[in-house]
Amino acid sequence: MPKILSIMHEYPPETDRGTLHLRSKGYEVVEIRPYLGEDYPELDGDVAGIQIQGGPQMVSDLESFPYLEGEIAFARAVMERDLPLLGICLGGQIIARALDAKVGYHPEENVALGYYQLKTTDAGLEWFPSDFTVLAANSQGFDCPADATLLLRGDVFPNQAFQYGERTIAFQFHPEVTRPIFDLWQKELEKNIGKPGTQSLEEQNEGFDRYNAALGEWYFSFLDRFF
Repeated sequence: MPKILSIMHEYPPETDRGTLHLRSKGYEVVEIRPYLGEDYPELDGDVAGIQIQGGPQMVSDLESFPYLEGEIAFARAVMERDLPLLGICLGGQIIARALDAKVGYHPEENVALGYYQLKTTDAGLEWFPSDFTVLAANSQGFDCPADATLLLRGDVFPNQAFQYGERTIAFQFHPEVTRPIFDLWQKELEKNIGKPGTQSLEEQNEGFDRYNAALGEWYFSFLDRFF
């Protein structure tokens, strides 16, 4: 059975829908938690790809989260092996850092929390629809690395997705989130509501009801192509 390695940064209240979809397609999704001291498995012939998930840690604060250094090195090793590598939010920031791009807080202290319409670049039309609204929940963002191609632009955080080579893609947004996961985030991130760039709780829930199903269908199609 082909394996997808999934680098985790927390325990979600339920399995994210991307992982459930990959399992339904016959992949063995192996979750690895470096923050608990778990080792990375070998990148052997059974590994069909790697996803680096989101989390509350900050790439800009490696002193507090030293295990992220190992994740950055692991991301470099995956890219050197030319295996499919997907990064989601923190995972995308880890990939950006592995490619020597800047990761940090918004210069105007903007924070994203809610549903946002993005602008798809010409290159991005290979992967994304021209009309694309996503869930975002982040206080840090990434620059687009040198030699990478920007795929999506946003108003709150300008760089929303990039592609490096043929097999590495990084997202700043969250297509994997289910309602129970979002419910938890709304509680954990409640302190951010009202900061520049964020949406009210009512706007977030309206966005979920309006856009979640389409975002999930797009994500399943993306995963089928990417892996």
